[in-house]
Amino acid sequence: MTRVAVCSCGQLAVTLSGEPREVTVCHCLQCQKSTGSVFGVYAFWPSSACRATAGEASCWRRFSDSGHWVESYFCPTCGSTVYWRTERASDEIGIGVGSFADPGFPAPTAAVWDSCRHPWVALPAAWPRHPADATSAPTGRNFRQVDVHPFA
Repeated sequence: MTRVAVCSCGQLAVTLSGEPREVTVCHCLQCQKSTGSVFGVYAFWPSSACRATAGEASCWRRFSDSGHWVESYFCPTCGSTVYWRTERASDEIGIGVGSFADPGFPAPTAAVWDSCRHPWVALPAAWPRHPADATSAPTGRNFRQVDVHPFA
């Protein structure tokens, strides 16, 4: 199976082969800020299953609630984040499930940073939930433009 994640204006797209390794809901405060919602829903593939297919990406590196860097790659035209990489799992790529615009996409099976979940958000009782486990404090932030996709 091949899936394509695309930004809002269509300028930036990523093609992924195979099914995601995992689909997860994240309640961390950074995901809440970056999505503008109360949680993010993300799918993860090995980087080897991914390649940029179209467009230019900009990159913003931030530090997660656990203190590790996260690089978000977004469209410089519309601002939509399409994919990211993390220090903790540099051999995989995360994609926001909404970038696929596919109501048939596989459902999440777990939630992370449950300690930051808004109390009115109800999740399936069968899902494993992982509370926040910050092991180090954030050390700073930076923004940088990228010319080449990291897995191209």
